[in-house]
Amino acid sequence: VLECYTVLGEMDFLLKVVATDIHAYERFLHHLLSLPAVREVHSKMVVSEIKCTNELPLDLIDQ
Repeated sequence: VLECYTVLGEMDFLLKVVATDIHAYERFLHHLLSLPAVREVHSKMVVSEIKCTNELPLDLIDQ
């Protein structure tokens, strides 16, 4: 798990997960679903990355 957020709406949490392959991801899901507090899981897989940054545009603050 790289990132975890609490969110509003249909879901309570959003996790960003990286797995070596689909089998590792399935093991992770199985573990996640075995936790008493987890009722259901919805997954989305990234097909390609368009933009990825963690830099804040601080130069825009002065404008």
